[in-house]
Amino acid sequence: MNGPRVPRNSYAIYRAVDRIFEGISSPPQGDYHEVVRYMNEELPRFEQADSSYLVLGSYRSAYGRRLREFANCLNMPTNAESIVLGDTIDLDTEVVPEFDIKINLLGEAADYIAGVYEKENGGESPELGVVRALFVNKTFVLPRDYTGLTRDSLETRENVIQAALAVYYADFDHIDSKQRVAEKKKAEIASLLTAAREGGVDITERELTDIIKERQSDIDEAPAEYSWVHLSFFKRFEAMDQCHPWTTLAELRDLADEMPGPERPRWETEFTVGTFHDE
Repeated sequence: MNGPRVPRNSYAIYRAVDRIFEGISSPPQGDYHEVVRYMNEELPRFEQADSSYLVLGSYRSAYGRRLREFANCLNMPTNAESIVLGDTIDLDTEVVPEFDIKINLLGEAADYIAGVYEKENGGESPELGVVRALFVNKTFVLPRDYTGLTRDSLETRENVIQAALAVYYADFDHIDSKQRVAEKKKAEIASLLTAAREGGVDITERELTDIIKERQSDIDEAPAEYSWVHLSFFKRFEAMDQCHPWTTLAELRDLADEMPGPERPRWETEFTVGTFHDE
């Protein structure tokens, strides 16, 4: 095992270690070794980057794939580095919870924290509570389908999109034919559009249809639902301009550009295929 070393941001790391062992009078020596091992394995990636990101969220199935795709977008600039907490090494501790070690060390070491949320159950809620308490000023939340605490209104474009998705994915079990279900959904969406226009929301039927089709092609799910605790956290970050909702996978990718840090590589925006062809 490698011996301990002094990290670049040593004062922040010392704060993390103090919290990890807080209230534990005589931690086993093995737990100390595991903390050091984690520091030696994971933190150098952050130290070598100009901008570093800790990415939180759901780490399994389709949620995990979207989370890692977002993390890969953050990694596009060569001087940036993102780490998905759920992809870091496993630890073998006796007393100190593994999660405490990971969230404290990575949270302190990262320049920024991004939480991608798509549901109300699972480990995302404890993570969100920890970063709200300890790292609020450098944390950005990206909740899918979030429209604020007043979800039943049609005051914004996002409200209309979420209401239309709710209609599209609704179960009309009382209707006995697929054709009548489709007609019912079409009529309700048309009614939504009418109400939105009367309320001053600028969105066309074609735009709404395209958004529903795009959503169906990459995230074929009903709008995400969150507990009041999640919604309260989101509202807090929203008040700080650190909450960025999204509906489609393309929007989630684009939100990587909204995070603070280095610009994406020039070749993404300044060159086209024709640039490399002889005239």
